Amino acid sequence: MRPLFIPGLVIGTAILVGCGDPTAEGSGRAEALIYDTPAGAATVTGTLQGNIFASLSPDGTTWTDLGSPNGITVNLQSAGSSTTVHGEQDAPTGSYRRVRLVFDGVTVRLLAGSTVGGTILENDVTISLGGSDDRVEVVVVVPDFTVEADPGVQRTIIFELSSQVWLTTAALQAGRVEDAEIQAAMTATTQVDPR
Repeated sequence: MRPLFIPGLVIGTAILVGCGDPTAEGSGRAEALIYDTPAGAATVTGTLQGNIFASLSPDGTTWTDLGSPNGITVNLQSAGSSTTVHGEQDAPTGSYRRVRLVFDGVTVRLLAGSTVGGTILENDVTISLGGSDDRVEVVVVVPDFTVEADPGVQRTIIFELSSQVWLTTAALQAGRVEDAEIQAAMTATTQVDPR
């Protein structure tokens, strides 16, 4: 007996096989932003400056960097002010649950008149971030999120510096903020935004 050939069935099968889950492969768009929202009345005027980069991970082992280390300046304790770490970047589609922000050779410059731990600064002060290697890696576990192969949207990762927590009298005296203090204070969230 000869097999029956039905053209519509072959075409329909090809369409079903070719139309798998759009997030199963390919790339979508992602962007990382930093905020430093003041807690109560702003008491610090200054900036955080240096090489910063962001990445995301499904498991904390494999990381996708959203661009190279980027020399940027972030306004401290400034309501409604955000700084782009990396503009829109390609990222593999899929599900993620961790985000990371790395500071490398970053310093904080506090302007005279700022108040830190009850001390009013008479002169500008510079404070380094991180231990002796001047590097801080902050990993935040966030609710599972996806990067989708949808040209109309991007995944935005929002890091909150919370500098009011780690800019302390001890940091002024040491001229440095240790990794653990920044890691304990920072938070992150994600959201889908239109492109």
